Amino acid sequence: MASSKGRSRFQADVKLAAEKDIPNISHISKGDAEDEFTCVYTHSGEADESRYEIRVQPQDTSSYPNENSFLTYTNHDVPREVAQVLDDSIGETAGMKVVDMLTRLSRRLRAALQSDTLDADNDVTMTDADEPDIITDDYDSESEPSFGDADMFGDDDNTFGNGGTKPTNAEPMNISSLDQQRLRRDLISVFGAGFHTGKACGFEKGTIQNVVWISIRVNKLRLSKETREAWDLASSDYVILLIRYLDRYTSFEDAMNMPAQRCNMTFRLRKSSKKKPTVQQAVATFQDKQPHRQESDGPELSCLWFGKSIDSFMDSEFISLLKLRKLKGISWDQAKEMLQFQLKSATGDTDWLSSIKDEQSTRDDIHNHEAQLPPFLVDDHLLSKGEISLQLIATQFALHYLVRCTDYCTNCHRKMEGNFDALKPYVCSEPLCLHQYLNLGFGPSIESEIINQPKVVDLLVSLCFASLSSPQGQVRMREFPTGLNLQVPQIRKYAVQTEKPELLPRCVQVSGGVLVDPVDVSFDKGASTATITGRDNFNLHEGQWVVVVISVSTSVPSSGNPLPSFTNGEVVLYHARIQSKMGTLLMLDIVSQHTMPDLHTPKTPLVGKQVNTLLSMNTYSGYLVLCNQELDSLDNTLDKALSMSIILAALPSVEDMRSYLTRNPLKELHKWDRMPRAAFDLLRWIIASNRSYIVQVDGGPTDSLARPHEKISGVDGWIQFRFAQGSPENDTRFNDALEGIKKPQKTLVAWHGSALENWHSIIRQGLDYTMVVNGRAFGNGVYFSRFFDTSEGYSGSRSRKPFMWPQSSLRVAAVMSLNELINLPEQFVSRNPHYVLQVCHWTRCRYLFVKHESNRQTNPSPLVTTIPTPVEQSQIPEFIQDPGLVALGPRGSRLFIPKRAIPSTQGDRTVSAGLAEDMLEVDLDSSEDEEDLEYLHFQEDQGKDQGEDQEGDQGEDATDFRPGTLDYSTLPTLAPPSYATSIAQKTLGQEIKKLHMVQSKTPLHQLGWYIDFDNIRNMFQWIVELHSFDASLPLAQDMKKKGITSIVIEMRFLSSFPMSPPFVRVISPRFLPFANGGGGHVTAGGAMCMELLTNTGWSPVSSLESVLLQVRMAICSESPPARLDNAKSQSTAASQYNIREAIEAYTRAALVHGWKVPEDLRDLNRN
Repeated sequence: MASSKGRSRFQADVKLAAEKDIPNISHISKGDAEDEFTCVYTHSGEADESRYEIRVQPQDTSSYPNENSFLTYTNHDVPREVAQVLDDSIGETAGMKVVDMLTRLSRRLRAALQSDTLDADNDVTMTDADEPDIITDDYDSESEPSFGDADMFGDDDNTFGNGGTKPTNAEPMNISSLDQQRLRRDLISVFGAGFHTGKACGFEKGTIQNVVWISIRVNKLRLSKETREAWDLASSDYVILLIRYLDRYTSFEDAMNMPAQRCNMTFRLRKSSKKKPTVQQAVATFQDKQPHRQESDGPELSCLWFGKSIDSFMDSEFISLLKLRKLKGISWDQAKEMLQFQLKSATGDTDWLSSIKDEQSTRDDIHNHEAQLPPFLVDDHLLSKGEISLQLIATQFALHYLVRCTDYCTNCHRKMEGNFDALKPYVCSEPLCLHQYLNLGFGPSIESEIINQPKVVDLLVSLCFASLSSPQGQVRMREFPTGLNLQVPQIRKYAVQTEKPELLPRCVQVSGGVLVDPVDVSFDKGASTATITGRDNFNLHEGQWVVVVISVSTSVPSSGNPLPSFTNGEVVLYHARIQSKMGTLLMLDIVSQHTMPDLHTPKTPLVGKQVNTLLSMNTYSGYLVLCNQELDSLDNTLDKALSMSIILAALPSVEDMRSYLTRNPLKELHKWDRMPRAAFDLLRWIIASNRSYIVQVDGGPTDSLARPHEKISGVDGWIQFRFAQGSPENDTRFNDALEGIKKPQKTLVAWHGSALENWHSIIRQGLDYTMVVNGRAFGNGVYFSRFFDTSEGYSGSRSRKPFMWPQSSLRVAAVMSLNELINLPEQFVSRNPHYVLQVCHWTRCRYLFVKHESNRQTNPSPLVTTIPTPVEQSQIPEFIQDPGLVALGPRGSRLFIPKRAIPSTQGDRTVSAGLAEDMLEVDLDSSEDEEDLEYLHFQEDQGKDQGEDQEGDQGEDATDFRPGTLDYSTLPTLAPPSYATSIAQKTLGQEIKKLHMVQSKTPLHQLGWYIDFDNIRNMFQWIVELHSFDASLPLAQDMKKKGITSIVIEMRFLSSFPMSPPFVRVISPRFLPFANGGGGHVTAGGAMCMELLTNTGWSPVSSLESVLLQVRMAICSESPPARLDNAKSQSTAASQYNIREAIEAYTRAALVHGWKVPEDLRDLNRN
């Protein structure tokens, strides 16, 4: 329970926010969950007005606001841009108060929705009221929250990360000849490590797009054939890492010496049929404006379906993890755990290893994996002596997480617990990770899966539906979806129980379940209306998803009229959205209809037209229930199972979904009016949580998705799928076990049968023996049989009817797998009458066999076609079984197994595979290598001469600025203010410490600002000198003419700091006003005016280093450029602005742009 202090403060701030005038935010009210509140964001577009209800859930009110952050989401369909802003909020709102969080959220949403106007986060040059508005391209003032610098563990407020969102408006590249030489040397190191590399574009003075590329051929990654197929990689493909630099070249030493949030590099991991991208492809890759269903950046450069996760990981944490590794001498995994520990505990450099993971066991774990990694990943470049290439480290980092992606959570990137034999990456058990995995697009595209593998999607949904049944009172689904905010109908298996009778909702018993808080209605199916006949306690309104429940009877009494009975009759559910409400009349958009699923019997629900055959009247008395019950809040597994079965019964058939997508190639499935949002979210979870590789084999003669050459003959009447489980790590362990077998046949094949309701969990968690279902008479382990008929008996297909998804075209009645086993039966727990294996990595799944119900009651779409005549077997090499251990088909029939179906017989050991392709690669790509090598070694001697001429650039000769020459006696000085609060003093103290460290470790000419910390007498007033401007700037030329080496600015911190921004102004020299052609964000009164420095644009998490950086960039802006006022005398008194004119100019400019100034700004005049 949250402490009274933190939670009370949070609740008070919510009330305060409700009274505040926050742009575009209204209707702040209490939400459904504890401490949750809702608000409405209103966006006025050119054509119409859009309103979005947003739910805000604080993560830790006990330590609000300091340690709290906010999760924002919505239950309604919203544009993708809005969803992205909401998903990003949890990482951007740490330490914020409610008002500041909502202000920031409003600004972010405004920027996302107004793509045709200036980004709401960009700083806009503020002018005086009588001067024309001038818009500049300075980058995001809010994009880089405060993170720790090189002193990573000294302060309790230090955190890590590359700074979240990168600035998108890049400054022109400023690169010296020394940087050019270092870039070439770094890329030569990459080339020497076995990679292809080169410059894609840029890296000349003034260039905007500066990208390098590094590639490796897929067949060198030691991935098995199944892994490559599951990850959609051809052995001849290339994996390419592209690195973009914004305004300067960053070497390894630069990265280590600068704060992580100042990193100017962004990363993209792609695949291609060519080893190098074109300039157009390299530039387009970083634009990130592709449609949802477009997976290609160009004709030859494509996204890896989990590459977006690695991109995000590298952009946000790579530099921080690199620093931790170097400073602490630890592994990537340990650095990640340490970073996570620091983010959560904020306790400084403590004995973190003992509280996270034993260091030695971690190193042992790393050692065990090294044999399975390619040599270029085992040879850790960070541990090498001599000059270190940052690009090579980044490449090894990216490929490390690519090759071992199944070992890590795709969202938080921490090591996954357990040893599940997964072939596809997924997320850990944290609900937030699953939520972000799906909503940030880290998982597979369900639209693509439906179009390309409709049978597989049908199979996955069917297995999920079957796992929800409970013929023996126990639901077989092991893990329910959590963290998805699935809103299901208010229908439960059993009545609601509560210790407080006064809180007990109204419950109505119906056949198969209980309706919770239903509304009495009269339902007219033909007119699609429902008339409220009872009390409307929920204020029903347009857009709500509801379910209308009626009961029909098949028995007709003597009167001739059926007597519906909700406890004995057939209960029918209509899923609908309220189109409009006129008094008590509801106009409904009915999207699906089906009978109530019964979890305890194998009866499949009736759907669609089948339901109409039960109706004998036009109007029925019934009930209406809301779809607002969160699945996660249901404690009883049977309640969850019933809710999920109802949602799946409402799902359209796969073929209907596929038809919709092919007719509407630019639309997303969740926008289809036949798709309830909960059904879409559940379908997305079913597809994304499948960590196995399943692909159809059967198909008609014209079915391009079929694989007839991989079909096993001798199993008539069963539909075949290729089925593979096993991470690259376990593939290697399986192959290692084969090396010690000296028999002609190194492997056996055997069948495994299990009840239909078990297969949903099997394809997600693998074959294991954690649950006892059919006993263990022959020992502990996974059971297999040589005989098809024996395993079919354990599948349950002969003993009872299955619980089938009513929309399925496969009509799945039973499932079995054919598996490849290590040929060491003498070491099995048992070999007669069954094989019993305890060593789970001694078996690999190869095929799924699905039995189709022959007597179909419905077939929404003919996905199942007549099994074609087998391909001529003489043309296909056969897998030869061990003569004494032959696996047989139905009724003892002989099996013909294609050799290509058994990878262990194809010589594909992943290490030596593709040698011929490597030789071909050299011949085909030699011209490209010559071109790239020419750049790497271009004018090497001339570069050395230039480097010798510039040896002094790293010292004082690189700038004419000299610290300590400023006369402080000519500057205004203030006594410490009476309003100094403890939080402001603590914040400023920490910022001074950070800035002092940055300044001491960064060359003056690179830093561009200087603070004489010994002359800070009042921490609420700072004097800063800006210097070392690019000589090509008009400002720098003006300064040189006047003999001025620095711009003197003053930063004053108000009583509301850090909740309000500092007031920043130029003291001297005087600048040319905007009206006379000046610029650089300096108003006529000398105030530095950008949105960042107003209450509208300020964030309490903004670092003062970031403020200094952006102020300097604003002055350097050339749209228009800043110039000194030559008309003004440069004597000490005449050259200085005074505080009064600065405040007046700042206030005028803020008023012009509609920005809010701090309320305590007037206090500055008193100092």
